[in-house]
Amino acid sequence: MGKKGGRNKMKRLAAPRSWDISRKSDRFVFKPMPGPHQTASSYPLGVVVRDLLSMANLSKELKYMMKGGKVLVDGRERKTPRFPVGLFNVVSVPVEGADYRLVPSPKGLVPAKVGSDEAKTKLCSIRTKTKISGGHIQYGLHDGRSVVSDDLNLSPGDAVLLEVPSQKVLGQSKLAKGSLGLVLTGDRAGQMGKIADVKKGTISREKMVRLTLPSGEAEVPSRLVFPVGTTAPMITVGTGKK
Repeated sequence: MGKKGGRNKMKRLAAPRSWDISRKSDRFVFKPMPGPHQTASSYPLGVVVRDLLSMANLSKELKYMMKGGKVLVDGRERKTPRFPVGLFNVVSVPVEGADYRLVPSPKGLVPAKVGSDEAKTKLCSIRTKTKISGGHIQYGLHDGRSVVSDDLNLSPGDAVLLEVPSQKVLGQSKLAKGSLGLVLTGDRAGQMGKIADVKKGTISREKMVRLTLPSGEAEVPSRLVFPVGTTAPMITVGTGKK
């Protein structure tokens, strides 16, 4: 009788090009399960812990760590290596005193070490804004979370700073002139600069953002720009490496 269900692994050569992993060290790698992030914009948690952070050498060691509840994502235990983690997720291994946030770079998402206090916060981009029963406003966020608040007065494209895992709102940042914008993909991925202008979209042209970046002034589609603060980023948004 044939096996039912999808595969739980994939060939390394078939993995998304945004994954910063060795393609020839082994034949297979974990395949991300359905979750809050798309495959092309996330890693399986096991790949982060084993391949990016080198905290386990073998799949057996990795599974032992995770089954024992020793790996957290945004403050919650995750026990399957296939759980997808993406932009600004914090992967923590408390027994090692290690906390890493996934940040954008030209290579794709890469881990940046953060302090234990910062590991309790996460910056989320607003994707949807809807009115629910009772007249309250619900915001859908880029990582699948939702927040109900009548006090934020934000729009899709803006960002909200949360305490995790409680989801208490700590701050906000608007995609507007004067804010700091972070480029998410492409050759300028990981670069941050002041937003000089936000141009409204038309039927034939999408909404654009003009930024002053370290590499010069650039105009980028708004969907590729993440507002991270005003005078300084509210969280670590880069690895600090040149």
